[in-house]
Amino acid sequence: MTDLNYASATELLALMKSGALSPRELTEHTLQRIATVDGAINSVVALDPDRARNEADAMTERLARGEDPGPLAGLPVLVKDLEDAAGFPTTRGTRAFRNTPPAAHDGTHVARLRAAGALIIGKTNTPPVGAAVHTANDAFGITRNPFDLTRSPGGSSGGAAAAVAAGIVSLATAGDGGGSTRIPAALCGLPGLKPSRGRIPQGPARMPNWPQNTVLTGMARTIRDTALHLDITAGHHPSDPYSLPAPSGSYVSALDQPLPPLRIGVLTTLGVAGPRPEMLAALHRVATMLRTHGHILREDEATLPGADTYPRPFQLRQKLLAYNRYLALADELDTRPDDFEPWFTKLLHDGSTLTPEEAAAHWAHRAQLDQWTAQLFERYDLLLLPTVPTTAWPAEGPDTLTAVREGTLPIAYTSLFNDTGHPAITVPAGLAPDGLPCSVQLVAPHHREDRLLAAARLVEESEGPLQAPARDLDQ
Repeated sequence: MTDLNYASATELLALMKSGALSPRELTEHTLQRIATVDGAINSVVALDPDRARNEADAMTERLARGEDPGPLAGLPVLVKDLEDAAGFPTTRGTRAFRNTPPAAHDGTHVARLRAAGALIIGKTNTPPVGAAVHTANDAFGITRNPFDLTRSPGGSSGGAAAAVAAGIVSLATAGDGGGSTRIPAALCGLPGLKPSRGRIPQGPARMPNWPQNTVLTGMARTIRDTALHLDITAGHHPSDPYSLPAPSGSYVSALDQPLPPLRIGVLTTLGVAGPRPEMLAALHRVATMLRTHGHILREDEATLPGADTYPRPFQLRQKLLAYNRYLALADELDTRPDDFEPWFTKLLHDGSTLTPEEAAAHWAHRAQLDQWTAQLFERYDLLLLPTVPTTAWPAEGPDTLTAVREGTLPIAYTSLFNDTGHPAITVPAGLAPDGLPCSVQLVAPHHREDRLLAAARLVEESEGPLQAPARDLDQ
């Protein structure tokens, strides 16, 4: 019998299509799972059980009539609380918007999932406006890692990762602005894709994301589910004038096509990071596996532009992103600053002091990153590197000063590909001695998610899935 808690979206959809499982039965199971385990991890921040049951009943009837409501028909999905989902408030992970009214409309990403038959049942926790690598706020509290409740699921898509890893849903929405999908996925033993910039349209929004670092994506249990999500959500939409045209083929279909021998560059430190031994062991094990599949791997000592002034480029990047958040929230910050979390208010005020010289330095660094990665992809078809330098940090957040000193800055391996726009994916790679997930990251040239997902599938098949221990979750 299929374990509904940890079945993939693909498996659950097949069961519903065959009639062995109804949307109402799956939704009821999901609501019960939330009641049973979410008290321990605190991933779900908005839920409407009556609406979920009613929509599941309607979907069950449609399927019984022989209708085809779409490729996600009847699948319960949770939405990250930075995105609009009709009927649910968008708190943006801060107490300042805790009492905001429910959204009247879905965002473009969520609308595509709903049009495909997904049942949008609730929202997941996130740090204030996605501004942290751990998930905590004064509106809903701390979200915890299903593998160890004293540890963080990461951020900013920590609620999504925790919910999927805890067996609550098989698919949730996520977003990645510096590692915000890849980092939580890595810490929670899941695959996590950051697609090419513009692959999934954003919006509609009051203000464009002018740093162009953030992408929308999904959080799933398998590479096939990740590809399915991308098939459904990719393609241009007028709400996002920077979004890419629809891809020419199916990403799910590409998984079944053999990969030609690829040149893969293995990068371990980038000149700024000091990965822990368990992360290096996972990296080397995956590299060995890829060689056995006929790929040509070469260790590359390339260092990031600005590595000699580490961590200054990272600090400038974060200050510019804080300035972007400040612009979006300036009115609220001026009229009710005490409504925001104190640390977040400080972050916004610090961002507001960005000088023209600092902005110019950041954009000059971005141009250097573009050239640096372009040169790498002249030599390689894929890159292989860690996702994060360590396993999961405390639920209350990492010690940033120690991370800088030891070279374990959480975004050291991820944020550069947000800045360059390349597609990147994290894949689980076993457990560390402390019982927490390890991972590796693959990066592809612009717009080559097909190649990226196919290579990630090889890693998934070799390393196998990870499942959080049941202890501590059941109340």
